[in-house]
Amino acid sequence: MRSEDIIVRVMLKPNCGLENTRAALVVRRVEPLCDSVSCHPRTVKRDPNTISYLRDHGLFIRFTAPQPEQVLLAIRGAFFVDCCDLVDDPDAIPPLAVPDGSVDGGAGALEPLPAFADRDARTKRDDELTDLLARFEETGRALRAHAESLPRDRVLNDISFSHAQAVDELRTVTARSRIEPFDRIASSLRQLADDYGRRFGIAVDLRIAAGHLALDRAVLASMEEILKRAVRSCIRDGIEKPEERLAAGKLARATLGIRVENDGSDVVCRIEHDGWPFNPMLVGEIARERGLLARPFETYSDEELGAFLLLPRFVESKSGNHGDALAEFNEIGSMLQHIGGHGEVRNTERGTLEIALSFPVPFTVLEAALLRTGESRFALPAQQILRFEAFRVERVAPEPDDPAAGTTWYVSETGEQYALLNAGEECGVFATESPRYIILLDALGEKRALAVDSIGGYERVSVNRLPALLDRRAAREAGCIGYAVLADGSPCAVMSLRRLLQGSRGNGGRHA
Repeated sequence: MRSEDIIVRVMLKPNCGLENTRAALVVRRVEPLCDSVSCHPRTVKRDPNTISYLRDHGLFIRFTAPQPEQVLLAIRGAFFVDCCDLVDDPDAIPPLAVPDGSVDGGAGALEPLPAFADRDARTKRDDELTDLLARFEETGRALRAHAESLPRDRVLNDISFSHAQAVDELRTVTARSRIEPFDRIASSLRQLADDYGRRFGIAVDLRIAAGHLALDRAVLASMEEILKRAVRSCIRDGIEKPEERLAAGKLARATLGIRVENDGSDVVCRIEHDGWPFNPMLVGEIARERGLLARPFETYSDEELGAFLLLPRFVESKSGNHGDALAEFNEIGSMLQHIGGHGEVRNTERGTLEIALSFPVPFTVLEAALLRTGESRFALPAQQILRFEAFRVERVAPEPDDPAAGTTWYVSETGEQYALLNAGEECGVFATESPRYIILLDALGEKRALAVDSIGGYERVSVNRLPALLDRRAAREAGCIGYAVLADGSPCAVMSLRRLLQGSRGNGGRHA
């Protein structure tokens, strides 16, 4: 070992179940401060089998840096680091046993990490593109200022405008280069659920519905860590053991679902399981004891009380029968708040528990159906569509029990009833001229139908935030979550059935 090399042992906070991911984040945290850095085990980022080694022996990092004190401070300041000690004897580093029976050596294993090579290459490319974009933007500002000083020079003003368009396109290309599909983390979530199920004696099936959604890799990395924490909490604290489920009249195997949806400026991950519901009375009592209620307790809905669970430091300790579960919710809420997100917990009418985690994103990429009603053309996420049918006017009928109730139903080819969204005269952007198709939809566990004049097929679109000059509140109430520029260059509003239904419901909810 060269005289300037330093080796440290990093012990992570125990029993988090994410030791390998957090070990990789520690290395990533200190890498910009180092001239060189490597670690043992070398495969912490991609191999969950290193978790047991990390728990028993810790993570060993070798680095050289102009200011090693800053590196040590960065390591010790990481939220999930328990302690950090210098290693005097590299030969004392325990080897890592690998599945084929051989060992991954200790001191000799502290070589440059191939596990980080791909990430380093992507990070370098991202930095180069960002630097190039910044240079173009600086040139554009100077060019625009010069053009404004010569308002009669039309050629110069045209050049300035063309340059601004090129910079805008470069900004979009730079953002899209960072896009990765959600499916990239799906396999690790399934493996995690299987591992935790075996560890805690819980029989569970994890089902993921992402709808071919793609988003920024930095958001995806944060989302992966938080979702893993939430999956672990659900399996450990929220789902009964098989014998308990059978005694309660449930199936022995629990169902844990993750549904990922675009919601305008956020991507929402809805985690739902059929285990224990949360106790709104208990949460309300804690909130009242801590002076967090702004109005009488009985006026709060279950959804509003559930939002307290994801407030950082809502529960001060893990004491009590529900302390561990409530403290886990707090940890998830703290992680979510750190990246600017928010969440809520609610008991559904289906008897399940739903945890909704919202992650802020600049834009997302998803598959959408292009539809037209009257003069309105819009895109609807394919994830919300069950199927299409030919529109038959004879299948439209009012509420059979109460024709004056205002609800109009559409009966599908299979005999199922769907509430028709654009029946009557006040349909807004959904008013049709001559409907030819009926779209059967599912959102919030409810069946809805939408009549449309034409279908333009499917297209993979980038959903951008609505411009600030628009009335965003009115757009949200109409179900609009953003806009996309289609392949033919035309702009198109992106609608969401879930947002439309939430807007029509207002703030109503069940009360505790």
